[in-house]
Amino acid sequence: MTEVRPEDAVRLRAVTVEVAEGRSLDLVELLKAWMVHVAKIESDMSLPSSDRSVWGAHDFIAALYLRDFLGVGLSDLDEDLRARIESAVVEVDHRFSSYTEPDSSRVLQRVDRRKQPDPGWWWRRIPRSGPARDELMLYGGDDPEISRHSET
Repeated sequence: MTEVRPEDAVRLRAVTVEVAEGRSLDLVELLKAWMVHVAKIESDMSLPSSDRSVWGAHDFIAALYLRDFLGVGLSDLDEDLRARIESAVVEVDHRFSSYTEPDSSRVLQRVDRRKQPDPGWWWRRIPRSGPARDELMLYGGDDPEISRHSET
């Protein structure tokens, strides 16, 4: 894993992104959150949906929002620092990609329903298996009967 140098961390903490009304996270927090979410969703893939500790569809979507916020913050960095930090982000992105697949049926769009003119590539991927995928398919799958229940 690419290490963030102590002097970089100081500069990253100075860049904050509003993630909710009245709540901001700095780039160190966002990078850590993206890493933790990616690892947790991957580790949950082998667990049954009945395990109360597993994360589901909305946790998966929260991870995608974190990646959005991380991208916003990265755009505020100078080119040199951004290049170094992006190498750490790319490592996490590769891990995310390793256990996801293209969302060819646009399940995420049906579950999240947020209108995005140009969503990041991560919004076009879903887990290949596991509880988060099961919930995504339940809430946004192609079966009209299943999809109807998610609208109530």
